[in-house]
Amino acid sequence: MASSEATYRTINCARHGDNREAFMCEHLLQGTRLGFFSDTDDPSNPYPDAWCPSCERVKGEPGEFDSDYARETFKLVCGACYEEIKAKNIIDPGPNAQVQ
Repeated sequence: MASSEATYRTINCARHGDNREAFMCEHLLQGTRLGFFSDTDDPSNPYPDAWCPSCERVKGEPGEFDSDYARETFKLVCGACYEEIKAKNIIDPGPNAQVQ
């Protein structure tokens, strides 16, 4: 997962070429309309670490993932893949939903 130093690397994606790195749980990679959580600690990061509701339930008390869990579950993707995966996993509340 990305370090807290706000240093982001570029990776080469087979589909999108050179792009900024991002990390998300493997469930989001395979899922559709699962829901989408992300780390909002660094507003300058357009691709914060992201995870599904199942992973949200296993987060530790201070809001962090156990390092073994993170190493096993979070996968490296490029920023363009991140946006595509995010779009297919955000749950649309529908036209009649009220935002609170």
